[in-house]
Amino acid sequence: MQPAPSKRARFLHIIVGGWLLALGGLGCTSPPEHGGTYAAFGALDTIEATDTPRDSALAVLARLDRTAFDSAFARLDAYAVTRDVRTEQLDTTGATTAYRTRTLRYPPGTGPGTIQQADSAGRFQAGGFLARLTPSQSPRARPGNLAGQALADQPAYLAPRTQEAYRYALRRDSLLDGTPTHVVEAKVRSGERGADRSIRYARLTVDRASHELVGLTTTRASRILLFRERSQITLRLRRAPDETWVPHLTRVRAVVDVPLRAPRQFRTVSAYRGYAAR
Repeated sequence: MQPAPSKRARFLHIIVGGWLLALGGLGCTSPPEHGGTYAAFGALDTIEATDTPRDSALAVLARLDRTAFDSAFARLDAYAVTRDVRTEQLDTTGATTAYRTRTLRYPPGTGPGTIQQADSAGRFQAGGFLARLTPSQSPRARPGNLAGQALADQPAYLAPRTQEAYRYALRRDSLLDGTPTHVVEAKVRSGERGADRSIRYARLTVDRASHELVGLTTTRASRILLFRERSQITLRLRRAPDETWVPHLTRVRAVVDVPLRAPRQFRTVSAYRGYAAR
């Protein structure tokens, strides 16, 4: 079953809230003068034209353990960690028109980070309707749990009753942070069976030994109330010094289409490094 509209709306709100946090409350500017549509997000859907071992892929998914993935961001409180975050606004050709970067160091616990470095250029088209979607937050705030938003309780590509809407492939020879992994891809079928699925593509990276989910990429396209959402999200975990799985890299790229305003495309990349236990 697909997530309810309210859950998909909250997902979009989290993304927009992250951008507003990164932008630090910048004001609104005029819509761009050029027209056109945004380019595709890239060739993530690499499944070949013919179905590859579906049963093998589904067997990996049936043993999937989400514990490490679901709790990765909660584990950040146990460490001091540095986060490098870059947020960009793109034009219809994919060129960057504005950016903001920050390097923050978070102490163990739940306190805010310290900004160690910051840079910016260009003017973001923020504020207005998008700013009202989420309360303003401090740029030093700790990162939200993006994993909890990117992976619903029962996404269609994992639910047995809706898996017929997808094609599957299994890539066996992969490593993540030195860990042997399986990579499973799910791509929505064309035609009636996949027409109503908002998640168009998913790529899951699974630790071969423990069956833990340690990486995820999803491509989503849906309409929510007055919005049209097109987004691409990647989350990748890594081993902390004590061997637990923690966030390593997150990427969010999306086009937000709101009535009476030019579409806006944003991209945010966060990298986590320098883990030190309490």
